[in-house]
Amino acid sequence: MYKLFIIFVEHLKLLLNPVIVNAFIFYDGRGKVCHKNWGDDLNYYFLREIVKQPLILLNRTSLAFRLNFRNYLVIGSTIDMLCRPNTEVWGAGIISENSSLKEKPSKVYAVRGPLTRQRLLKEGIECPEIYGDPALLIPCYYQPRVTKKYQYGFVAHVSNIEMLKDVKIDGVNLYNYPDILVIDLSNYRHWHDIIDQICSCQAILSSSLHGLIIAEAYHIPNVWIEFGNPLIGGHFKFHDFFLSIHQDRVAPLSIVNNALSTQVVNDEIRKWKQGTIDLQPLLRACPFAIRLPKLEG
Repeated sequence: MYKLFIIFVEHLKLLLNPVIVNAFIFYDGRGKVCHKNWGDDLNYYFLREIVKQPLILLNRTSLAFRLNFRNYLVIGSTIDMLCRPNTEVWGAGIISENSSLKEKPSKVYAVRGPLTRQRLLKEGIECPEIYGDPALLIPCYYQPRVTKKYQYGFVAHVSNIEMLKDVKIDGVNLYNYPDILVIDLSNYRHWHDIIDQICSCQAILSSSLHGLIIAEAYHIPNVWIEFGNPLIGGHFKFHDFFLSIHQDRVAPLSIVNNALSTQVVNDEIRKWKQGTIDLQPLLRACPFAIRLPKLEG
């Protein structure tokens, strides 16, 4: 009965001109979002706070899904995986230079970075030269009040969080090192918690793209790391983002034999340079009404 009520409410929202977001977000039996991947979850939690209209998820509303209502791809490498008829893109990216588009978006307002734009243009899809992952806008709406408690924060992609359990730095397990915080993107209570944790660290080492994006957004030195084999799609999405902030990186710091040293880590942190991007074009290109923040500059 409860599940039927939730479905009824979601369908009722369709009468209120909602923003329908298409994303890899899933629910538990009580109709609550499952915390499987914080980066994907931002499509619900962050957008729900800034969008002026009702916000619903496409995979939660069977009527909108079946009738191909207008839907938006916003945060994530989803254009080549989730695009449907009547899908529009504001900020999303492509996961791989070699992946094929199952469906072309009906309109593109902005994309994550120039590599995504090049792929879309090659497919004959009109794409303006407007870049930026919308997660970069989060600091305009949320400024955590936290102090720097840790020297390093390690953010693993959800597919390799288990690998962190075996990693040692200077011979000490990460979980036992007093100045290190391990940040789990699939284990949080409120979506702000991950931001608070990242901002409590002097520097971030991340194999997750959104770990790096949030670090950049809050001006925290960060290092791109990799555990063994690359993630699905290889390095494409990382370079796509780095190019959007005019600070591309050659390659990730590879963690070999589960061992790191503070000397190597500090050397990588010293190489970091703050990226820059003008977020005004991204905001102006937004196809739905949002609470506009006050940007610097």
